[in-house]
Amino acid sequence: MSSNSSSLDLVSSFTCLTSKHNHEEAMRLLKKVATMVRPIMKAHGWKITTLAEFYTKGLLGMNTNRGWKIQLCLRYHNDENTFLPWEDILGTMLHELAHNIRGPHDQQFYKALDGLNDEYDKIVASGYTGEGFDTAGHRLGGAIGAGLVTSGTRAAAVVAAERRRQMNEMMLPAGGRKLGG
Repeated sequence: MSSNSSSLDLVSSFTCLTSKHNHEEAMRLLKKVATMVRPIMKAHGWKITTLAEFYTKGLLGMNTNRGWKIQLCLRYHNDENTFLPWEDILGTMLHELAHNIRGPHDQQFYKALDGLNDEYDKIVASGYTGEGFDTAGHRLGGAIGAGLVTSGTRAAAVVAAERRRQMNEMMLPAGGRKLGG
């Protein structure tokens, strides 16, 4: 199943595996991940021709030609009917976007990936949920609730940052491990 979306102007098309169970949810996940990384893509001037689901053992993602096509594994390798946790899918997308900066999995790559993770954490901490407009807003009325970030948003950002920190501790001392393409 392919879908085009003018609201996600930085991704030209989305493709999911229609032969797999619940491919509508796969399409929703692809669009959600694109929406969540849109501010990062916009800041770096990146565009993706195709964001696609793929299903293979041994890889969680693949970036072809610096973002021309990014493929994400959305399902467990041993259970194609169960989707991976959202944090894993998003982490893989950030990993694949880091390949737009640096190809090989080396110190420069992981520095770029850390930078993208930091950008993402700031975006989420600011209250961005991927919905609505991603432009600067103007407050109307009084200052009631000014500067508030919901505890759920802040907690999610903290959990995601801690998880990435733990993953980086496991990967970097050994020189990195193959996470994606």
